[in-house]
Amino acid sequence: MSNAQLILLDKRNQPLKDYLVAVAASDGLTIKGVEVMASPAKGEKSLLNGGIIIPPLEQYDYNPKKLTEASLKQINVNDEIISIECFIDRCSNDEAVRKALSKSINKFSKQLLTIMQSFCDSEVIDLIKERRNDALFKLHNHAKDLKGKKIVCIDIEATNISTDPEADIIQLSACDQDGKELFNQLINPGYDIPENDKHNITTEMVQGQPLLAQAWDEIHDTLRDADIVLAYSTESDFMYLQKSAEKKMLRFELDYNTWLDAAEMSRDLIGAMRWHSEKMYWFFKTPKLTAAYEHILAKPFPGDAHDALADAVATMELLQAMLEKGKKSQVKQPKPKAKAETITNNPFAAAFANAKKA
Repeated sequence: MSNAQLILLDKRNQPLKDYLVAVAASDGLTIKGVEVMASPAKGEKSLLNGGIIIPPLEQYDYNPKKLTEASLKQINVNDEIISIECFIDRCSNDEAVRKALSKSINKFSKQLLTIMQSFCDSEVIDLIKERRNDALFKLHNHAKDLKGKKIVCIDIEATNISTDPEADIIQLSACDQDGKELFNQLINPGYDIPENDKHNITTEMVQGQPLLAQAWDEIHDTLRDADIVLAYSTESDFMYLQKSAEKKMLRFELDYNTWLDAAEMSRDLIGAMRWHSEKMYWFFKTPKLTAAYEHILAKPFPGDAHDALADAVATMELLQAMLEKGKKSQVKQPKPKAKAETITNNPFAAAFANAKKA
């Protein structure tokens, strides 16, 4: 007979909010200070220790029992993820010890359940659910508003980020709502393309390709004549076009009000919640196109993630999948939040607050 048992070690010394940063939505987290220890007997040296992983809360419907079951299947031992049964097998070759450890799983699970419950009772859960509902409601409306509209999806590769005034466009690609290619044009910037991990385009690839001014009219007019221009991060793509037109003195008749950002929709629908420690507020992190595509469509990202045409086609497919989720949702229009009245005995503060309202 053995007195071996699984013991939950909880040596956290930080507020719960600090741990919620990485698990609030689409992430998971190995909690520092929280471990499972296989103890042979009271006062004896541990047989083996493993880290406890908090699975993605949203993925398991914020259900503490489901989260506990999932966590027991992914114990972190020296960066290797194993089940609690495999963990026990590694603890000892003694059958009696393994049997005793297995018997203690139920007690250990109940202790772990308490931790999972504390995460699910957090203030952020309602914030996440509210954001998801709002996202579905907006997608439901988009599905109706976009019906019959001519949608063009664009993607741009450039020599640097859009905020760099020296950045130049080196590929412009677009497709229609059926994913059919409208244009896929490499652009010669007129100089050697610097190495960049954001694209795979080399100087050799753009040799013999037109300058932006030579390809501009067809590209510009295709976007101008669309009812809706779709992009993954419209702000950067629009900025590339606007700054390029200014720099090269090209006509520019594009209206940002007709642009639709798939990145914003993805952020609201699946983005992980984060805590901004300096500004002290929660915010939602925008997922990369590849991550959003694979999460929402539940299949691998097609083609090269650094090719403008592949990204445009994937973005259009992502939009269609999100609109379908919106159409199928039963979410009703969110009720407007009542503005809390600020109570103060300071007449100057009250006057300032009223002025702001006005």
